[in-house]
Amino acid sequence: MANRELDGVRADLRRLGYLSGRFDRFLLQDAFKPRRPARAAAVLTVRVGVLGGTVLAALLAVALAVVNGSLERTPFDLAVLFLHLLPPLVAVSGLAFLALAGLLALVLTLYPVRRIETLSVSVAVAAGVGLAAAAFVRLREALPGGGALQLLLAVLLAAAVVGTVVKLVHAGLLTLAIRLTRASPLERALSRRWAALAVAAAALLFAVPVLLAARPDPPPVPHSLPSVPGDRVLLVGVDGVLPEELEYLVARGELPGLAGLLGSGGRLLAYARPPGPPASFWTTVATGLPAAEHGVVAVDGYRPLGVGTPLARSGPLRGLWRAEAAIGLAEHRPLLANRRTAPAVWELAARGGGPVAAVDWWATYPAEPLAGLVVAHGAWQLLADGADGAVAPVARAAGLAALRRALAAAGPRGVAAGLPRSAGALLADRATGPDRFYRRVLLEALEAQPTAPPRAAAVYLPGIDIAADLWRGSDLALGDLVRQELTATDRLLVRALAAQRPGTLAVVFDPGRRSGGEGEGRVLLWRRAGCTGGAAETVDPAAVASGLLAALGLPASAELPPPPAACPWPTPPARLPSYGRRREPAVPGGEAGEYLESLRSLGYL
Repeated sequence: MANRELDGVRADLRRLGYLSGRFDRFLLQDAFKPRRPARAAAVLTVRVGVLGGTVLAALLAVALAVVNGSLERTPFDLAVLFLHLLPPLVAVSGLAFLALAGLLALVLTLYPVRRIETLSVSVAVAAGVGLAAAAFVRLREALPGGGALQLLLAVLLAAAVVGTVVKLVHAGLLTLAIRLTRASPLERALSRRWAALAVAAAALLFAVPVLLAARPDPPPVPHSLPSVPGDRVLLVGVDGVLPEELEYLVARGELPGLAGLLGSGGRLLAYARPPGPPASFWTTVATGLPAAEHGVVAVDGYRPLGVGTPLARSGPLRGLWRAEAAIGLAEHRPLLANRRTAPAVWELAARGGGPVAAVDWWATYPAEPLAGLVVAHGAWQLLADGADGAVAPVARAAGLAALRRALAAAGPRGVAAGLPRSAGALLADRATGPDRFYRRVLLEALEAQPTAPPRAAAVYLPGIDIAADLWRGSDLALGDLVRQELTATDRLLVRALAAQRPGTLAVVFDPGRRSGGEGEGRVLLWRRAGCTGGAAETVDPAAVASGLLAALGLPASAELPPPPAACPWPTPPARLPSYGRRREPAVPGGEAGEYLESLRSLGYL
C-alpha cells in the first residue's frame, strides 16, 4: 500500500514538472527510497549541506575578494578562499537545514496540512529573505570596496545564490514533507519561470544601489603639490574623554591653557562620532577621508594559508579565521600602516622637505622615514621589545628607548601611585606611562630646533581610554585620573604653543570606548588670526584635516570636505582632484607579531 502511494506521488511530481530537472531529482529521489525517516532525513541533510555550502562558499569567496581588493592583486585567492570556506559552510548549511526540517516536522505533527508545497515554499522564502537581508547589510558596508564591474559581479552572484538557496530549501523540505505525509503536492508552487523572475528582480534590487555608489578609478598621484607660505599646524588627539568631563574641568578653571585658547578666539565644537574601531576614526581625522577611502577599516586582519592578500574585512567570518589561526591554517597580522592608502596631514606637509613630527598616531607602524621624526603607534611597547619600525629615522631609536627606560624606572605617578602595587604598575605600563612618554617626545621634537620647528606636528594620547578600559576601581578615582591626564595635556599645549608657534591648533577629544565607540566628541579649533568665521557649533571630524591643510598653504582636494565653517581659512593656491594614494610600505615580518601583542595588551583585540 505504501509503495502504491509513493508511486502515485511520483506520478504527480512528474506531472507537475518537479522531476524534470536534475536539481530537483537530486533531492526528491529521497522521498521514494525505502529508508527509515531518520536515515532519509540524514541523507537529505548531507545533500542539502553539500549543495548549500558550495554555493555559499562561492559567493563569500567572491565577496571577500572584492571587498579586500584580492581580485586585482591576487585573483587566484578566489580558489583558495573557496577551499577554506567550503567545509565549515557545508556543516553550517546542513545544520541550518536540519533545524528547518525539525521545525517542519513539528508543524506537520501538530497541525496536519494538505498543501505541503505551500508550507515548504513559505519556509524556504523566509530563509531566502533572511539571507538576502544579511547580504544587503554586508554589501552596503562594502560598496566602496571595489570597482563597478567587480561589485556588480558580486551582487549578481548574491542574487543568484539567494534564488538557489530558496529553491534548494524548498526542494529539501518538500522531500521531507512527502516522506512524512505520503501526500503529493496539489500544484507546483515554485516554477522555473517565477524563480527566474525572482532572481532577476533580486539582482536588479541589489545592482541599482551598487552601480549608483560605485566610483570611477581614483585620479593619478600628483608628482608635486603647489603651495604658498602658510602657518605651522599642531594636531592633538586625546582618546577616552567624555564631553561633560572636559566642559566641567574647563568651567572650574583647572585647564588654564585650554581656557586661554577659548578666550583668544578658539572654538569648542561638537561632533557625532561615526561607528567603527578607533584606528578608523583617528585615521579619518588625520587624512580627511572616510574609512572606505583611507583603507583602515580594522585594527587587525587575517591571512588564510595560501592567500596572497590579507583580509582586513571579514564580517561574520572573522570567527572562522580566528579558529583557523588557532590551528595554524591562518595568520593573524596587523593591517594598519600597510593598508592606509591616504596620506596624512604631516605626510603632505613633508612633501616639500619641511620638518614634521608625528607621535603615536594610528596607522603609522612601521614608521615611515620623513623629514623630521615619526614615532609609530604603540612605540612604548615596541621600543621595550626592541622591534624594528618603531621610530624613523632609525638613528633616533636608541635615544628614545633610553628615555622610555628612564620613565618606566620612575614607576607609577599620581593616581596610579595610590593604587595597589599590581594595579598601579599595570596602569603605568599600559596607560599613564605611555602618554607621559609621548608628550615628552613631542616636546623634545618641537624644542630641538627653535629656529625651524616642525611645520606640522601631531600626537595621539590614548592613556585615558586605555585606563578606563582597565579600570576596576570607583568612578570617583577614575575622575581623578582623567583630571590628572587632562591637566598634563593642558600643560603640553602651553609648552607646544611656545615652542612651535603654530598658527593653527586642533585638539580632538574623543569619548573612545567609554561611549561604546559612538556618542559625541569635542574639537577645539584655534587660529592665531581668530576663529570668528561662523556660528557653527558642530564639525565634521574629517574636516579637521581640511582646515589644517588649508592653514599649511597646500592646495585643496576635491575628495576632502571643506574646512570647518567656524574659522576663516586662506584661499588655497589650487584645487586638485585628489592628493593621490599612499604607497603601501612593507611591514617587518617578525615585528608584526610584536605589534599585535602590543594591541592585545592595550585591549584593542
